[in-house]
Amino acid sequence: MDYAGWNGVLAAHFFVPRERPVPVYLSVDDALLVRLAGTSNGATEDFERAVQSRVYGRDPFSSVGDTARRWRRDGGVGDPPFIAVLAATVLAASRMERTEGITVGRLPYYAPLRRLLGLGERTGGSSQMPENYDVIVPALWDHLAWWLDKNQQGRRGLSSAIPHPTQVHIGWALSQAVLQGADRAQLGLFLSHIGVQPGDSLPQSELLARFEEWTRVSHVSARIQRALGNQAMRAILASVLAQELAHFTGLAADATGLPCLPLALTSESGGSPYGLAVRLSNRFKAPSLTVDGAAVTIPAGAEWIPLPVPVDPPLPGTARDLDAGSARLMLAAQDCYILQPNELLGRWTSVSVAEVGVRHHVLVKDELAQQAVRVMRACGSDEPRRPRRAQAPPGWTLLTGYTPTRSAAVGGALGVLSPLYQQLARFSGGLQVRGGIDTYLLGYPPNLVLPGSTEAHPRFFTVDGRVIPIAPGAAAETVIVPLAPLGLASGEHNLRVRDRKLSFRLVLRYRERAFQPTLSLPPTGNKQSLRPVGTDHPGHTSTEAVALPADHVCGALLSRTVRTSLPTMHLIRRVGRLYALGRQRTAAELASQPPAWIEKLAPVQHSLDLDQLLSELPFTADWILRVSGTGSRSVLPAPRVHSLSARTRPGTNYQILNQVAWVELLSEPGIVVPRESASDWSRYLAGE
Repeated sequence: MDYAGWNGVLAAHFFVPRERPVPVYLSVDDALLVRLAGTSNGATEDFERAVQSRVYGRDPFSSVGDTARRWRRDGGVGDPPFIAVLAATVLAASRMERTEGITVGRLPYYAPLRRLLGLGERTGGSSQMPENYDVIVPALWDHLAWWLDKNQQGRRGLSSAIPHPTQVHIGWALSQAVLQGADRAQLGLFLSHIGVQPGDSLPQSELLARFEEWTRVSHVSARIQRALGNQAMRAILASVLAQELAHFTGLAADATGLPCLPLALTSESGGSPYGLAVRLSNRFKAPSLTVDGAAVTIPAGAEWIPLPVPVDPPLPGTARDLDAGSARLMLAAQDCYILQPNELLGRWTSVSVAEVGVRHHVLVKDELAQQAVRVMRACGSDEPRRPRRAQAPPGWTLLTGYTPTRSAAVGGALGVLSPLYQQLARFSGGLQVRGGIDTYLLGYPPNLVLPGSTEAHPRFFTVDGRVIPIAPGAAAETVIVPLAPLGLASGEHNLRVRDRKLSFRLVLRYRERAFQPTLSLPPTGNKQSLRPVGTDHPGHTSTEAVALPADHVCGALLSRTVRTSLPTMHLIRRVGRLYALGRQRTAAELASQPPAWIEKLAPVQHSLDLDQLLSELPFTADWILRVSGTGSRSVLPAPRVHSLSARTRPGTNYQILNQVAWVELLSEPGIVVPRESASDWSRYLAGE
């Protein structure tokens, strides 16, 4: 392949059209050249010969510089003709680790560059900067930035090459050699993990410290690991992190700009078999995902989506990278998994790292089990144990009862066991309304949460310039500062905690316009139906609603003739497993899948219709038993629903259990009973 061929191949690989502007890194190494050439037979040598056809002589870059100036003067038509030359400068940076004699603060860059370009002793020393490199090569990076940011307006990516305060001439190439294209998704996941928001700014030193802490529980590329181990490259990596933060949209993305969402292992008991679930960001707006050819609808406001059981069930220790159409779904291979109870899914779910004060299951490879137990003790947990019922897959050990109380210096595969203390200050709680991401009702502002850190907590923070002291606490402990006692007025408020800027809005009232509905709940007998019906109206659905048919209910609207008192709608949140208990030790497990009409209605899409479920039973339900994903049990009195005589056919939303199952369900100690129902529950257990 000649020079023009390599230049075109590199341009097509790196500078592809993108849906949104993201920084693009010209990260070239020998492995990439082999992949682009389609053969391992002489690919790198062929690239070197192509570049040497344009870079040669005592002033080797002069010809390329002249060509670049003419190209820009003529309007930058076509791909930049100097991409292959810039790629060669980055390739030399990727080869530095092969060079002997690396010294602290000095990078052996020019020796591999001269060998790559074929510049011998006659054109300067073997480790000296080539003639005019310091003038022409930075100008080429400037031409590339102009083409990406202004000429193409970010449609083919944004420039990412940046200078360095000490490595003045070679910093441009080094800033591209730190990251590979796949690393960009990792940086986005890191920024999401520490809780930054679009527009946030942090000092580079703090960003780098947090990133280094995060890498001990995340699988990062060898390039990033080498950069963290070299003092000069660390400074360049810090600059790259700051640049990624400046362009962060709140959603991790890969090199092409496609959103990346984290996958998690799920399990009913913590052991085999395992499923998959995807954690959604509130900034991910796609209506569905496509997994194994099947469309998975995303309900409004959903935080977690369980995925269909794949043909090839997930196994611990294997990585997953799924193309879901509108996003990439990513799960890293690990030797140790931390699982927490997830009440939204009713399952144990893997998380990126353990949390202080939270009970976990730990799934670890057999050869690391004893070492994992020692780490758990170092993190202040009671002695973990093996669960009696859950079964670990072959080659793995499952431990339960891990509740860390502090952090410990742990790296490698078991780093996930030690809680991270590198989170940013954030908001939590409060009465949030839908008027904005950080909008709360007046009188119910959020709390300010200062996560534990290796450094001392700040002694104060400011609200609209007003200094608020923070009570002293241990650095390793999370500090929660209520904002409600401050008596903040309605309007926008700005907080500052060290270099962290936060803002929220308080509103006296909040009302959304109600548009003409397409569905409403009609009256049925002496109560309100929970099955919606279509509503006819003469106007368009976007017109504001003024009336409904008599006795109908829709959202915040009531018809003018609605009855004064309506029976309570019996909805129950879909969490864990639900059982209906009747007299004479009758029991049935209720279906956990809500009706289709509920799935389409926010915010009750995670609820079940008890009216429908209980009315189908062949017995009268007296109690509802809920068993969470962690095994905890609670009961509540069952509501009275329609008469059984109204049933016209057997229901399909339950499974009748025998009396042995009834005894097993209620034999576990610690069932939580409402205080006002305790005596009724005792009589029920006694068979009265």
